[in-house]
Amino acid sequence: MIRGGRGRFGLVTAVFALLITASIALAGCADPDAAADAAQRAQFNLSNDEDARIITVDGEDRSYVARVPESAVIGSPMPLPVLIVMHGAGGNSAKVEAASGLTRYAAANNFIAVYPNGTMAADIEGQLAWNAGDCCAAPLRNDVDDVAFIEAVLADLAAEYVVDESRVYIAGFSNGGMMSYRLACELGDRIAGVAVVAGALNVSDCESESRASVLIVHGTGDLTVPYDGGPTNSRTAARFGSWTNKSVADAAAAWATRDGCDPSPSRETSGSITLAVYDECQEDGALEVVTIEDGLHVWPISPVSGFDASSYLVEFFGLD
Repeated sequence: MIRGGRGRFGLVTAVFALLITASIALAGCADPDAAADAAQRAQFNLSNDEDARIITVDGEDRSYVARVPESAVIGSPMPLPVLIVMHGAGGNSAKVEAASGLTRYAAANNFIAVYPNGTMAADIEGQLAWNAGDCCAAPLRNDVDDVAFIEAVLADLAAEYVVDESRVYIAGFSNGGMMSYRLACELGDRIAGVAVVAGALNVSDCESESRASVLIVHGTGDLTVPYDGGPTNSRTAARFGSWTNKSVADAAAAWATRDGCDPSPSRETSGSITLAVYDECQEDGALEVVTIEDGLHVWPISPVSGFDASSYLVEFFGLD
């Protein structure tokens, strides 16, 4: 069963939400699906967001938010690219949308921005995580099938809008970046590219032979997901458990091999930012690594970090 609404880059007001709730209460014989939908939206803190959708996957209600350009809402026949943005552990759709600012790029450049919600990371409502292979927390322990969830999200979008299925991209922060890698490995034939911000290739077995455009953005001062690999810091481990991260170099080498790129990149440094570009990749493959000297575990937005990951990934994927 799929329940949800279609929105236009906006939020309904709190007054409108209260009126809807009151009307359901007064109706007496309210539609049970509508009541269940309202309950789920409250659980996921999506009550005031008309772009939120609830879908049922493996008998469990899951949620995502889709920011869809006006052209798609009014039925334009032009297929639209999709950018799925994955939050980090302890985050949710609202947090990564605010941190990345990618919704405004979707509106300006005519693509669909999608913000899925993971499942409970620990015991705090609204703090969610993904089962990204070797990380993290309750989703890993409970073997949550987040790959099936993203497949269901893509199917739900395709049922509602004209989607360019050859241009589906994934961007993720931290644990969401790890999940982006896992999706590229397990849904390789459906994912055109991934952008991983402060994440690690924590996938034990990546069997997909499909090539993808890969952008890696990481700070050398990151203690949560260390740039050079290794265990996370004790503070994060206390919340989400312990795991060992692969390094940025590990991820770059793996994708250079997969995409048939020259293993020795060209490098250019400007201030605290070093860009490594892997040349001669095979068709449909591309690989770039952005290193932020002393950069912390954040989604970098210029001028704070000297680098804007959001504008760069939009350009990297050709969504500008």
